[in-house]
This record gives sequence, C-alpha cells and structure tokens, in this order.
Amino acid sequence: MEITHDRSSTVFVVTLVIIIVATVSLVLRLISKWGVTRKTNADDYVIILAWVFAVGLSVAIMIGTQVGLGAPDSQIKSQWVTPLKQCIYAFTVLYNPAIMATKTAILILYYRMAAAHMFFRYASIFTMAIVIIAGTVLTFLNIFQCRPVVAAFSDVDGTCIDIVALYLSSTPINVLTDLAILLLPLPFLTSLRMEFRQKIILVATFIVGGFVTVVDVVRIVFLQQALEEELLINPSASITATSRPPNFTYYASFSLMWSAIEVSVGIMCCCVLVLKPLVVRIMPKLLHGPQSQQKCDGGLSEPLHFSDRLTKPRSSGSLSIARSPSFSSSPSSFAHANAAPTSSGLPDLNRTQSPVSPLSVQPGLSRIPERSSNDDQGDDLDFFEMLAGEPPTAEGSGPPPEGDGATARRVSAPRRPTVVSERSERRSTMQTDTSQGPTKNFFDFVQLKSTVSLTHLSAKEAWWPTMFVSILFFLWGFGYGLIGALSVEIQDLLGYPPSHTIALHAVYWSGYFFGPLLVGYWVLTREGFKATFMTGLAIFATGALSFWPSSVLRSFPGFIVSNFIIALGLSCLEVAANPFIALAGPGELSEARLNFAQGIQGIGTIVSPIVAQIALFSGIQREDLVRVQWCYLAVALFVIFLAIVFYYVPLSEAGDDELEAMAVQRFDNAGLDPNQGVKPFGFRPRHLILWSGVLLMWCYDGSQESVAFFWTPIVADIKPNGLASFWGLTIGRSVFTFGRFLTSALCYVGVPPRILLGISFFGAFLTSLLAVVLPEANAALAMLLLYYFFEGPIFPTLFAMMMRGQGKHTKFAAAVTMMFNSGAGVWPSVVYGILHQHPASTARRAALLVPVIFYGISTLWPAMISSSSVLRRWVDPKWSKCSGTGSVEHGHESPSSSHEKSLTTHLEVMPTPAGGTSGN
Repeated sequence: MEITHDRSSTVFVVTLVIIIVATVSLVLRLISKWGVTRKTNADDYVIILAWVFAVGLSVAIMIGTQVGLGAPDSQIKSQWVTPLKQCIYAFTVLYNPAIMATKTAILILYYRMAAAHMFFRYASIFTMAIVIIAGTVLTFLNIFQCRPVVAAFSDVDGTCIDIVALYLSSTPINVLTDLAILLLPLPFLTSLRMEFRQKIILVATFIVGGFVTVVDVVRIVFLQQALEEELLINPSASITATSRPPNFTYYASFSLMWSAIEVSVGIMCCCVLVLKPLVVRIMPKLLHGPQSQQKCDGGLSEPLHFSDRLTKPRSSGSLSIARSPSFSSSPSSFAHANAAPTSSGLPDLNRTQSPVSPLSVQPGLSRIPERSSNDDQGDDLDFFEMLAGEPPTAEGSGPPPEGDGATARRVSAPRRPTVVSERSERRSTMQTDTSQGPTKNFFDFVQLKSTVSLTHLSAKEAWWPTMFVSILFFLWGFGYGLIGALSVEIQDLLGYPPSHTIALHAVYWSGYFFGPLLVGYWVLTREGFKATFMTGLAIFATGALSFWPSSVLRSFPGFIVSNFIIALGLSCLEVAANPFIALAGPGELSEARLNFAQGIQGIGTIVSPIVAQIALFSGIQREDLVRVQWCYLAVALFVIFLAIVFYYVPLSEAGDDELEAMAVQRFDNAGLDPNQGVKPFGFRPRHLILWSGVLLMWCYDGSQESVAFFWTPIVADIKPNGLASFWGLTIGRSVFTFGRFLTSALCYVGVPPRILLGISFFGAFLTSLLAVVLPEANAALAMLLLYYFFEGPIFPTLFAMMMRGQGKHTKFAAAVTMMFNSGAGVWPSVVYGILHQHPASTARRAALLVPVIFYGISTLWPAMISSSSVLRRWVDPKWSKCSGTGSVEHGHESPSSSHEKSLTTHLEVMPTPAGGTSGN
C-alpha cells in the first residue's frame, strides 16, 4: 500500500518541544542545587552529561526530518540518502549513552538518599551496574554495527548486524531497569508522613516516571512496524544499515521520536526530584496547606528556609543545641523540637509552635538549610529527604543519653532543622535505623506487619495467610500455564524439531536444580518468606520479559535462556510457598492445607491453556508472532504487580528457633527423643525421612513429566482419531486437581496422610500399568485419566510429611526437595533417547514404563513408614496437636518439655531489631 502521509513535521515539533522542556528542567535543577542549597553532587554532573547526549540525539532527529526522516521512500530525494543514514547512525550511537547516563543519575540520587536503608543502597548499586554494563555494551555494538564502520553512514558496502534485532533484544533490560528505578524507592517512600499536597506531587512524579516505561514500549511498537513490513516481503531477511525494507525511515521515525521523549522525560524526572528547595524558596504555599503559613505565637511568620543568621558558622553552644535530646522521637521531646525561635535565631524552649507550623520538625514542613559548599557528604535535602517524616515511636521512649552515639544511632529521629557543621554529626543523623517496611495506614503509604509467628497461628488465624497465598498459587499457576502454552505454540509455529523441544524442556527443569539452593534457600534463611516470594516473582517476570524478543526474533538460544530464567524464579517461589502453607497454622493440618493450595494452583494451570488456545491462538500464523509478544509483557507486568502486593500484605514469618521449638513440642507429645531414640533401619528418623523422600520426589517428577511431555503421542497410540490431545490433557489436569482437593478433605477429617499417600502410589502404579497392557480402546484411555487422579495428591502430601519434624532444618529440607524436582528434566530425555534409538517402540510403552517402575518402588515407602512405630509417630499429624497434658504429665516435666521451654524463653527474650520483628 502506497504511503502519502509525511510524519516529518510531527517528529520535528515534538522532539524540539520535549528537549526544550528537558533543558528548562535541568536549568531549574542547577538553580535549586547550586543556587539555593549551594551543593554539588555526582548526579548533577551525570545528568548534565545525559542532557548533552539528549541534545545530540534530538538534533540528529530534527536534522533527519529535513532530509527524509518520516517521509515515505517516494518523497526522499537521492541526495538525502547519505545525510539521512548519518542522522540515523548518530541517533543509534547517542541513544544508549543518553539513557544510561539518565538512569545512572537517578540511581546515584537513590544511593545518596538511602544512607539508613542498606537494601535500598545495594539494590541501587546492583541496578546501576546493570545499566552501565548494558549501556556500554549496546553503545559499542551500535558504533561498530558495520564492518567497515563507515558502511553504517555512507555508501560504502559492508557487513552489518541487524539493528532492529539489537533493539528488540535490549528491550527486556530497558523495561526491567525502568521498573526497578520506579519501584526501588517504594520501601522508603511508603514510610513517609506528608501533607496532602506533597503526597499529590510525589504520586504525580512517580506516575510520570512510570510513563518512561510506557514510552519504552511504545517506541518498540513503531520499530516493529518496520520489522513486520520486512517479514511480509522476506521472512528470513534482516534490517541493517545497508539493507532496509521499503519505507523503513517512515515507520521508524516515530520510534526515534519516542526514544527522544523517553530520554527527555527521564531527565525531567531526575530534575524534579531535587527541585523542592527552589520551589519552597519562591513558592512556599505550593507545597504546604494554608494552615502551614499562618503566623505563630507573637506574629512570627518565616519562609520555609533558614535565615542568613542560621546559615552562618555556629558557636559550640549552637552545636550543643543540635545535639540535644529535643530531637528525640518521643512525644515529650516534640515540644522541644517544635520550639519557636527567638530573635537570636535559636529555639525558645518555653514557647512551642503549632503542630502544623512551618518550624515543626515534621520533615514535610521543616525549613531548608543552606549547606556550605565544602560539604562533601552528599546528603543534601533532596525531594525525598524533604518529605521524609519518621513515624512516632512507642510511648515512653525517652530521649537518648547525651554523648551516647551508639544509642543515638539506634533511635529513629526526625531530621534536624539545624545546620550542623561537623561531618561526624551529619553521619550520626543519617545513620538512624529506619525500617524499609511501611508502618500502619495504607492510605498514608504504610503497611501492617504480622506480629504472630507462622508456627503459632491458630486454625482461625491461619485462614487468612493460607487463602492469600493459595490465591497467589492460582495467579502464578495461571501465569506459568500461559507461558507454557505460548512456548509450545510458538515452537510448533516455528517448526522446531523434537530435539530442540526436548532440549528446551531439559533446560527448563535444570533451573529447578540451581534455583532452590543458590537463590531460594539463601534469601529464605536471611530475609524470610516474603522476601523469597518477591525474589521469585521478580526472576519470573524477568524470564517472561526475555521471552518477548525470543518470540519476535524467533531465536532458539533466546528460548533456552528464557526457559531457564522462568524455572529459576518458579523454583524460588516453591521453596518458600510450600513450607509456608505447611507451617501456617496447626501442624496436624499441614497436608490438608498444602493439598488445598496446590489444588488452587491446579485450577490456574487448567484455565490458562484454555484461554491461550481460544483467545490467543485462534487462527494464528507464523507472521502473527509479533502479536504474541504482548502476552509476555502482560504476564511480566502482572507478576511484578504480585510482587508489590506481597510487599504490602502482612505475612507471618518463622525463624529457625521457632521451627525447632515446634519440633521439640511435637517430639514431646509423641514421646520421641530425636537425639538418643531408636534408629529405624539404622538411620536417624529425620535423615531417613528426608533423603528417602527426596529420592521419591525425584522419581515422582520424572514420572509426571514423562507422561505429560509425551501426552499427544500416548493418546494417539491409545485411541487414534479419538479425543483431541489438548482437551484430553485438560480433562487429565482437572482430574489431577480434583484428587488434591479430595485428599485435602480427607486429611482434614483425620485420615492419616501416610495411608492416603500409599493409596496414591499404588493407584498410580496400577493405572499406569493397565494403560500399558490394555488394548487400544476407551478402557486404556480411562486408566490414563484415572492415573492423573492418583498422581495429583502425591507431591503436596509427601512434601508436608517430609517437612514434619525437621525443626531448624525445615528450610534446608524444602530447598533440597525442590532441587530434586529436576528429575522432571531427566526422565523425559531418557524416554526420548529410547524412542530415538528404537523407532519401533511406541510412546505409550516407553513413557508409561517410567511411572510403572517408579510408582511400584515408591509404594514401599508408606509401607516402611507404617512398619516402624518411631516413623509413624514422626509423621502422623495427631502428635502435632497441643493438649493440656501434652508436655507436662503427673506434675513433672519431661526433658523434651524442658528443652522446649528453654527455646520458647529464648524466643521471648530475644531482642527485636528496630523497625521489624524477630526472626526473619
């Protein structure tokens, strides 16, 4: 179709306006920093560098619009071709340094303002490293995109890389770093107390920051228009500096324009963060309500900045006031902190201000000190620090003793409104121990934290966390099922051979081998369940985003990396989610809760492939793969939203001491001594149950995936021209989920889980055997579906039984158990190898022999547990019940009870870190 519309004017005007606005923002920033606060920091120079690059790429775009950028090929004159190539080359070279410098400036600002938030600091450094490394690599790739280099901007022939593929490949990194910059300050910002107007400004600033992420996606949309045009002509062609599809500069012009918008808006956001000193100096009423400007007692009315008298060097007497206990966070000290200044500029402790006075110590209302130019600490009052207000501490917390620096650092105190010339005094102020978690009222950007240990929850109290995490089981089950359905469909569309498909499957499950111990266990033991949930979700979102360029560029190595990252994230999730459900509430209901939660996840895996099949892949062709990318982006953003929800929802934690105390109480109830008791079969019960259970879990996952991976040929072999494989698998998953819900109900009413596990193992063994030996007919298909019913409860029931009695080793046991889920990648590969070496073998026989053998052997495990009274007492839920005489009988305590009491006493007297609860 011939294009007659010219985009050149639109691109020129928008680019010019946005760079002018960015320039004005930079000038205002420099006035605010260098003129008002008289302070210079590293981020000032970096943002100036970003502005220089932004001006360069904007000029390149505007010059390009004068020589054909935005015009269809029919309107581009021959003498414009070389200048147009030079303009596009200049843009490609300058874009990555500009966006890298902009993000680096914001992250340096984050680093400076987070002296008391070490996680925030480390996360900012980590994100900054990714930004700099990725930006540097991409910059050099764009500079040397052709060989020779001059071929990129002249008529010289050369060999060039696919520039569109390069941009699409870098999209996940850009989006993820944008989201990281947007979300990293949340733990800090959500603890702020501020006026309504300041809250509006804060929210508006971060909405604009989120707009940068949207812009990054929009520019890719326009760039892909050029890619789609090329694919229609030649599906195997690439877009380089020397070979471009028709009307490439027309389609790419809006992508370049939105790139300029992205960089300029990023510069504007970075500048807005430090404009408050200037705004308060010239327009104090803009940030504070009318009541904040009312005159105080005696008719005092001052602007919200220090007078010249207060910015002059102070005497030792002035400094002693700065160190006085009047800056304690206790209620009694607020009266001193709010004291009105006298004519000498020093506080009058006999006259206090209104709580909404401009001189209040609430940082949103505090006055702006002018810093001396030789202050190299870097803690100027930027936007966030000016808004920061510490929540009041508990009543009765008195001021710290004078001169006790260590105590002063442990007490959260408001920011001092007095200029302190001693560098050590500034550090003492910055080293307050503030919690990254929000405080109490969500409307005020705060969070409730659960104070009840996970192991101490009653059945009623456990209902909420169990349901919440179960709902999230469904959500990430839905996301996992959707990603799996998308991947399979794309592999079919791209015509991957079976060797590629089995390789992707094996790589996916290899993520389960590395993720649990290397990431999940490390985070779980140091930060707790909530942090592990968030880490797993973040990794999962990264994997979903990496699928985006893989599917559009049809890259098999990209699919390899994406599958591994997805599995890495999900394995971390399961390391935390499964023990969390098993531990949340009365121990006798662990199997019931975990089967219920896993059943909820099963619903998600049933629904998502149906949605993908009906809504996404109805009539899709190879050329429509670009459309599928939005599914990956939607899944990634949805998972990131879940991570944010996890942060703000109160969830209980459990430390190793609490887990050990719970295990000791259980041993006391069961009359067991884990250290000196009988060793069944020559092994300690804890070791025997854990490592034999881990081996069973390896066999279970191998059996499950052997059938699931070869489901289509198995069904075709059992009943040719019968039930469609997709809907047959959907029915199988439904029966699988129903088995979990039924087992949950039976465990709830008191049926011993070892009995149910034995029935499940034997049923899976028998039905898989019958599916092999029965002739091709409905009976064999029915056995195959019934096999799923018996297989469903095995994982949650076995997992909960293995965790029982592990005590302080529970988290390690959970990580090792999930690590051996990697068997799901081994045995399908073995079956594939058998079928490849013996083509005459049927998929039904080869794939189903794996569960026949493994489940036949696994049936012995419940029998082994039932044959030993020690093992029965170890795993049976009834010994987890607390009774009135459970640990104290006949007026004296058993040794186990005494040990449990000492552990409980230790937990009660354990000091609680400032700003958080004990444990994790």
